[in-house]
Amino acid sequence: MTPENAYDIAISYPKLAQRLLEKPADEKKVKKLFKEIHGEFSPAVVKSASKFLDATFGKLYDGVNLEVPEGMDFKKLQEKYSIILVPNHQSHADYVALTYCMFKEFGVALRVAAGINLNVFPLGQFFGKGGAFFIRRTFTSDLLYKTCFEAYVYYLLKTNQVVEFFFEGGRTRTGKLLKPKFGLYQMLLETHSNLDDAKPLMFIPVSLAHEHIPEEKAHARELGGGKKVPESGAQLFKLFKLFGKRLGTIHIHFGKGIVVDRIKGDLKEETQKLAFDCFIAVGKNMPVTPTSLLALIMLDEPSGAMTWKQIEERADEIIDYCQAVGIPLTPSLAKSEFRASLRSALDMFIGNKKIEVIRSEKLNQIFYVIKADRRIEVLYHKNMILHHFLVPNMINSAWFNVFNGNIKDGMQLTRYLMRKRKELKYEFYLPSIKEMMSEAMKVLSYALGREIKSFDECMKFSTQEMYQIATKVKNFSTALSYLYESYYISILAINYLKGGSFTQDKFLQVVKELFQLEIEHGRVIRYNEAFAVPILKDTLIHFQNEKVLGRNDAREFYVNDQEKLEVALDKFVKDLNDQVAINVKFNKASL
Repeated sequence: MTPENAYDIAISYPKLAQRLLEKPADEKKVKKLFKEIHGEFSPAVVKSASKFLDATFGKLYDGVNLEVPEGMDFKKLQEKYSIILVPNHQSHADYVALTYCMFKEFGVALRVAAGINLNVFPLGQFFGKGGAFFIRRTFTSDLLYKTCFEAYVYYLLKTNQVVEFFFEGGRTRTGKLLKPKFGLYQMLLETHSNLDDAKPLMFIPVSLAHEHIPEEKAHARELGGGKKVPESGAQLFKLFKLFGKRLGTIHIHFGKGIVVDRIKGDLKEETQKLAFDCFIAVGKNMPVTPTSLLALIMLDEPSGAMTWKQIEERADEIIDYCQAVGIPLTPSLAKSEFRASLRSALDMFIGNKKIEVIRSEKLNQIFYVIKADRRIEVLYHKNMILHHFLVPNMINSAWFNVFNGNIKDGMQLTRYLMRKRKELKYEFYLPSIKEMMSEAMKVLSYALGREIKSFDECMKFSTQEMYQIATKVKNFSTALSYLYESYYISILAINYLKGGSFTQDKFLQVVKELFQLEIEHGRVIRYNEAFAVPILKDTLIHFQNEKVLGRNDAREFYVNDQEKLEVALDKFVKDLNDQVAINVKFNKASL
């Protein structure tokens, strides 16, 4: 289809047609905006790019692991629905991998919503011909642009294009899923309502997981407070440096489609529900990969160094847990293959200079340890799957309090888990309280090998049963320690700044200085990855909502309640001290 045809369809969008009827002088602006948004899609370029990737993809990646629900046929689905793919976003390689995979496996060309920052020479022209169309980061104040973009979406739906957009709005720098942005969801629903005889929309959640991403160093730099480097044409030539690295496998897991026909209720409410339904589906389908499993094991080892046997044994236990509670694993982590896959992941980390090998002649042992300055890069992979293991981590912490008598009945155990859930509110999109309690029962049932129906039953467990549960969840005991350290160092900084108001920048400056002192003297902070700017910014939101902090008219922070500040400081010190005690108690019990 020529740009002229696409433009003619776009301006037939009722809202835009009405605007031009009322303000015909806007047509020049509309044409300019259309040109900015429109990617001159070329099927021939997609075919050529596919052949090029056939020859080069294997030099960068070990392959693509594609998992699709049984019976999902995109050609047949296209006849019945307007298809929208909604993947998470980890790397610029996502555009290429998903477009290549869809064209190669199903003969389907995608139209991908890309940030306007990618529309730079020569990248923009190539991406546009490959299926990209471009969207500004923000445009709430520009009504004409919003209407033009809706009109472009109208053109895509009317011509039965398969649309893809990254629901997080940008790449995650931490590895954790970001909360969904609602803009494109709402535009799709609203535009769809203006189509006569429109097919229902089908939103297909897609979980993307990379064994390694090209941008790891850039993401780590940004987490440490460095500024994002804008995309430029020169960055294209940096891709050649990647041919010296191993990037492993890209895992693409399609979820079941979520069908939406006409909106009957409130558009805003329906939009948010749809966005979070897709988000939750992506999170649940995010597979544990060999690199994310290795990152989880090695980052969470308090001693820092591990032998291959220790890694292998812990991996075996975690895989058993995942299989028991329904956490998705890549095929490469099947019982018959996981050792070879894990060894390959370890070799990749060593080759990419993230893990070093230490040979002890006296002990006749080889140890593997993550380099201190690369832990934040490895953390990315752990964070991809961390949401799967929140509940066993909470149970591990709760069990310590059951042992020492702080929790005496089922109600107190319920309240404790709810409090721990609340602490993580700004780090993860959490399951509902009901879902979390159900998962806790599932974990306890798995640990004991029999069904547990209530927390009151837990108070009647024998000492042996209590230790059996602790043993089953101990692999996740330190999974969240770096987060609690971030909150601890944050409250220390707030306590230091409590004499007056302070900006976010001043807060981050003080946090960095306190963090370096803590690391050097080794008093409480043990994890280098605890200093991460996005997390530290989240802590300010947390302490605002806990009424520890307030904000004045100049948008500066100040201590709102001295007593709550002291309580928060004591709580995080206690939590971190308890964590040390938990490791000592349960690790001794397992010897």
